[in-house]
Amino acid sequence: MLFRLLTLGLCTTCVVLLLAQPPPRTEVVARPEPRAPRVAFAGALSVVDVAAVALPVLPRLVPLARDEWIEAINDRVVYDDRQAAALMWSLARPGGYLDLTVVGDGPARRVLVLIHAASTASVRPATAR
Repeated sequence: MLFRLLTLGLCTTCVVLLLAQPPPRTEVVARPEPRAPRVAFAGALSVVDVAAVALPVLPRLVPLARDEWIEAINDRVVYDDRQAAALMWSLARPGGYLDLTVVGDGPARRVLVLIHAASTASVRPATAR
């Protein structure tokens, strides 16, 4: 009888403590950064095919008219020429590509820069004469 009374008292105490406890609360510690707005495709497409070039030369290979500038690289908006060059250099990988959105006085257009790794089969060794 005493054992039943102690068991009933402990179970009642556990139920009361569980009911008196506040419900768990979930908080968001850090909010995700907003994504850059996607640039809609509008206009013509140009393809620049390059193989094993030095990084400083890469921005000069993109054909731009005097009144055109690069607005986005891989749908990441850029605000000036230095930022565009730095982003091109950081994203350029052999076997990869750069998707440039070019705007100006005319309609916007896309330029796709394909970057290939250097092929050793196409390089001929110099022969001594």
